[in-house]
Amino acid sequence: MTPSSTDLLAPRTAAPAQVTHLAWQRTDTVGTELVFPSAGSVEGSSVVAGPHPYASQWRAEIDEAGTVQRLTVTCSGAGWRRTLHLSRQDDQWSCRTEESGTPSADGPPPGIDDPLRLGPDAVIRLGDSPASVGWAVRRLGLGADSGPVTAPTVRVQLPSLAVLPGVSTFQLLGTHRLRVTGDDPACTYELDDAGTVTYQPGRYRLVR
Repeated sequence: MTPSSTDLLAPRTAAPAQVTHLAWQRTDTVGTELVFPSAGSVEGSSVVAGPHPYASQWRAEIDEAGTVQRLTVTCSGAGWRRTLHLSRQDDQWSCRTEESGTPSADGPPPGIDDPLRLGPDAVIRLGDSPASVGWAVRRLGLGADSGPVTAPTVRVQLPSLAVLPGVSTFQLLGTHRLRVTGDDPACTYELDDAGTVTYQPGRYRLVR
């Protein structure tokens, strides 16, 4: 039976039990992202080539409401390494960083000078990771009839691991297309029934 539009993209607190991994291939450069979802947490890694190649590994702890409570991210390249620890507790964020070496590309320092600038209910956006788009879809309970939903965000830039407060608007265009606007350039994503990104023009495609 084909699900109705009200069933599509219903709020979800975890990836379907049968999904053991997700893999995306970049289409703008040589690179991949591999994600292993499980109950209560998600782990992922990515490799990005180009003039300033880097690898990243991350782990997100997600509660029953679909909210990311803790996020640890490590990015590394030739002669450098940075780690970010973000944690949400008692309606405020804490941030801790570690770093060694100097990245070849200029960029901001990791972390944020004042975590109190981050909204307590903010949605995590991890760089351009397609996995974190799915977190937002589930956290905000987006459905076919939701209309535009504007929410505060915590944006973690890759590979610098700088943390920025922001605001984004998420809007489903039909049942399988999501448009995100706000502080970053507008993006459109194709989604499956579970709210997982299957394609972002000029950036990623899901290969599982």
